[in-house]
Amino acid sequence: MKITLGGRAVETTSNRLMTILDKRPKDVCKVTEHKVVQGQAKRVSVTFDPKNFKTIELIHITDVQYGAINCQEDRFTEFRDWVLDKPNRFVLFGGDMIDANTVLSVGSPYENKFEPKEQLLKFVTLAMPFRHRVLGYVGGNHEQRTSKSFGECGSIIATLLGIPYSNGKQLIDIHFGRHSPFKVDIWHGFGSAKTKGAKAQMLHRFMQQGDSQLYLVGHLHDVVLLFDWRQKRIGKDIKLEKIAGGMSSSFLEFWGSYAERAGLSPSDTMMWRCILEPTGKWELTAR
Repeated sequence: MKITLGGRAVETTSNRLMTILDKRPKDVCKVTEHKVVQGQAKRVSVTFDPKNFKTIELIHITDVQYGAINCQEDRFTEFRDWVLDKPNRFVLFGGDMIDANTVLSVGSPYENKFEPKEQLLKFVTLAMPFRHRVLGYVGGNHEQRTSKSFGECGSIIATLLGIPYSNGKQLIDIHFGRHSPFKVDIWHGFGSAKTKGAKAQMLHRFMQQGDSQLYLVGHLHDVVLLFDWRQKRIGKDIKLEKIAGGMSSSFLEFWGSYAERAGLSPSDTMMWRCILEPTGKWELTAR
């Protein structure tokens, strides 16, 4: 049903969902969900053909907090369009994609532009153009804000976008060339650490919990990078495997935010990018 007012199309409950889904791009790679618990994918695998890609880039996007007064929506749009500019760029959502303040939240609803339902729909509309590049999504504490009312909103965002979701951790296996696989572990993060050392401790503890090569977190709105090595038994030999942990910041403007009022360290948007080469080599850069 097409609704018009004054000669212009109007979004209503009768046509809004179809308007969003009509813009949904088709998948460009096969994403297989494993270890499904309560409808959530705890492990995901993706296979890329080296004949089609010289490199694969994995971009961590976290703590957008869309709907917050201080959300820099233009920065998110910039990242989205930058990802779409090259066919080898793919995305990992790190949680807190909308702000979702309610009267039950620690924060005030007056810090938001729209109610959580509207934030959800507007964010899905904004993210839909690159939903086919999103390989995984873990929910954060902001997705959990709606749990006490109508339920966690992260699963709804993932359902509308058609992407794998976990409200905890998610392990992603990337099969590409000699990466068989390149193992990634994403988690939103936890705690209220304020110093660099304490933030690094949270990240490093996460890096000790699995067998992945790359660990990505957000939550603390800061940038931290840690490299380490893990010893592995390979045949009769012992090899050292490089591992890394990256904490990306957020899309929030610092000035006028709760972080400024609380006297926290200022930060701006910086997200980690992992570049995989078919030779089995890989590197991390920040954007």
